[in-house]
Amino acid sequence: MEKTQGSRGRPRTIEAPVLRQRIVDAAHGCFVEHGFGKTTTAMIASEAKISKRDLYRQFSSKTEIFGEVVRTRRQAILDLPRPAGESFAPLDVLCRIFRLDLDDQEAAERDAMLNLVARESLQYTELSDLIYDTGIIRSREELIEWLEEQKRNKTLSIEDPVDCAGLMMDVVFGAMLPRRRFKEPVDRKWQSRMIRGRLAIILKGLQAQ
Repeated sequence: MEKTQGSRGRPRTIEAPVLRQRIVDAAHGCFVEHGFGKTTTAMIASEAKISKRDLYRQFSSKTEIFGEVVRTRRQAILDLPRPAGESFAPLDVLCRIFRLDLDDQEAAERDAMLNLVARESLQYTELSDLIYDTGIIRSREELIEWLEEQKRNKTLSIEDPVDCAGLMMDVVFGAMLPRRRFKEPVDRKWQSRMIRGRLAIILKGLQAQ
């Protein structure tokens, strides 16, 4: 347990898991707004309303905090693994995997996380392995595992689940992260329909014979 200051100066005990989650939530906001380089542990501690000493009792560095942010939010990008015995059609499952069912606010938060991961992994080489080890690679492996299951069940005719997973991620994330910024807000319904249509084209070539 850690003690932080209450509103009248009295120490208030916070359970370690609660404190860690508060730090991670605060860090996520700081990283999205300021980027990894400009975010400091002092900023994170201030946002979390704790002392830097309490922060360092939970995390050894800003890099470790960043890794935890990615790890805890990877399901906002790919909703995997899937529940056992799921009976939806493959296209409907893929729409759930790639979170095409999010509302506007949730989708904006997802896109901010995608931008953060893409931007920081290119700018800071020390984060590249960390990002993949803590989140994206595991999510990609889980997508491959789901595709391998479809292959075993003969639901889809897939020659190489690894290449198929890469293709799907390129198609979906390429649409979510366009190369140029649009002035108008993203039309989420149009975006979801467009991505669903692209996934349907891929699946058309994978239908089990």
